[in-house]
Amino acid sequence: MLEELLYSLSSPLSWLPDPGSLSEETLPLSLLFSSAGALILSKFTGTMGGLTLPLNVSALFIGSMLSNWLLQGLDLRIDQQIHQPLFVSMAGMILAAFAMMWWIQDDRTKV
Repeated sequence: MLEELLYSLSSPLSWLPDPGSLSEETLPLSLLFSSAGALILSKFTGTMGGLTLPLNVSALFIGSMLSNWLLQGLDLRIDQQIHQPLFVSMAGMILAAFAMMWWIQDDRTKV
């Protein structure tokens, strides 16, 4: 029992729920793309002070994880190990980005 606890604590991804088709190789890439997308998304959303960037990163990463979890049975005719999970992650991040642009609107876009 102690060995199982130490093994679960030693794994850096043990605290995450089952990410669907995301593997340990593609999960850091998804986080990297979420961070890059959050920098771009910050240009189109309003500012909430220091919370804007972490909130955008979180929303994009959650969108990525949810899309992979919901579409884990999807079978596209591309590489199942890297390309399909990243493609599905990008689709989830796009939906999350639109949600964030609607929720945190920039002052210039409000009419």
